[in-house]
Amino acid sequence: MLLDRRMNPKIAEEHAVRPYMAARSRISEFAKSHELKSRPHAMLWLFKVYGIPAGMYASQVWGTVYLSEGSEFGSQLQKRHLCSLRRILAGVKNSTTNWAVLRECGQEPLQFFWFCASIRFFNSMLDSNSETLRRMLKADLHLASFDSSCWSA
Repeated sequence: MLLDRRMNPKIAEEHAVRPYMAARSRISEFAKSHELKSRPHAMLWLFKVYGIPAGMYASQVWGTVYLSEGSEFGSQLQKRHLCSLRRILAGVKNSTTNWAVLRECGQEPLQFFWFCASIRFFNSMLDSNSETLRRMLKADLHLASFDSSCWSA
């Protein structure tokens, strides 16, 4: 039971939200102290440079759940990111589509960054000098053909 809790991607995602929220708070404090709240382009840049990397925390582990098509906005982290972007774009209604908000801000869904991180992780395992690691990856890929809950599936 304890092992199942640690392997649950939803619980891992909850822990990943904390660094993002801390980064969001630091961005807000920085913007307030430098009088940047009224400059949306500066705020968007700060979120792109500091917010997105904070949302990458362990995404190779829990982010794979959201890599399938149509699950771009299922993550709590993505929902919070969109909420931040809507606040920056003052006057934007909550009913505005997520894709329109992202395009207006010139940003990609976090899923794109999680996908890139997962691919880098996978490629580094393939290029590893460790024969054990490569064999484990090969076994995991074989397991993925039988079990869709496997991370490499």
